[in-house]
Amino acid sequence: MKNCILYTTKHGSTEKTARMLKEKLHAETDLINLMHEKDPDLSGYDTIILGASIYIGKIQKKMVKFIDRNLKELLSKNIALYILAGEKDKPEDSLHKAYPETLLYHSFAKGYFGYEMNLDKMNFLEKAAMKAMKITENKSEILEDAIQKMADEVNKL
Repeated sequence: MKNCILYTTKHGSTEKTARMLKEKLHAETDLINLMHEKDPDLSGYDTIILGASIYIGKIQKKMVKFIDRNLKELLSKNIALYILAGEKDKPEDSLHKAYPETLLYHSFAKGYFGYEMNLDKMNFLEKAAMKAMKITENKSEILEDAIQKMADEVNKL
């Protein structure tokens, strides 16, 4: 059994949670940042975990394009999905908006891993938007219990 965590990240939070998840998995697991690797070979993996963060209501375009190009192959694998999003009161809605319906229904595990706001990594416009929302300092609400729960589900396979 071999796993792959494919993720997109803008400010590093999704990568951070991908690494945290990898540490909890028993099987060999590769990490692939789709911001740097466009078309990884999925043939050697039994389980694929997709992780993305929500910005302005959507996941990154590179994840969307990757899913579009590889949907048929993804549907032949064990799939788990997770997101990071600031809308902690509606994570299920964000998850359903993030991934295609066919992939959501095919997945054996879905998770909301919380969010982080790292002002130091944001550009001028992002910082201005945070200031308008009265957010003036970094904040991290990574949900380690949710990461453990997904790891437990993947480890059962």
